[in-house]
Amino acid sequence: MSMTLPRKSPWYKSPWPWFLMFFPALAVLAGVTTFVIAFKTEDSLVSDDYYKEGQEINQRLARDDKAREMGLSAQLMVSDDSRAVRILLNRPVDGELFLKVIHPTIAGHDQQLKLVSQGPMLYAVQLDKPLPSHRWQLELGDNAGQWRLKSEELLQGSTVLTLQPN
Repeated sequence: MSMTLPRKSPWYKSPWPWFLMFFPALAVLAGVTTFVIAFKTEDSLVSDDYYKEGQEINQRLARDDKAREMGLSAQLMVSDDSRAVRILLNRPVDGELFLKVIHPTIAGHDQQLKLVSQGPMLYAVQLDKPLPSHRWQLELGDNAGQWRLKSEELLQGSTVLTLQPN
């Protein structure tokens, strides 16, 4: 009586070793993907000079106080196609005006727009491309940096909002 042993197939033909190797391989792939994303993406929220920026906060607050003293407020109007912005001040001011449109998280989307006077209290600017519908931080101020009006709003076509000192 002779017994023949069943012939074993090689390990790589069995599904279980592949199943057990799948999850560690997936973890390695996810780690490499995370590294590539972290390497290619800019850390725009991290400041290299946080101490200097902290000192500038008091200067910004003084600009808000100056706007409050002057009794300034403004109405900002965005056109239907989001390509034009008009600003109507409640009183005339001296000098050029700038509107900063700041994205809350991506510094590359920030814009500083020089406003063109269209009357004693009316200013406007035409944009090259429309502002995306997004929540933006808005700062209106003079070129000398004496005062500013701020707001954080969702800008869409036909938006009308009020800028006031904080």
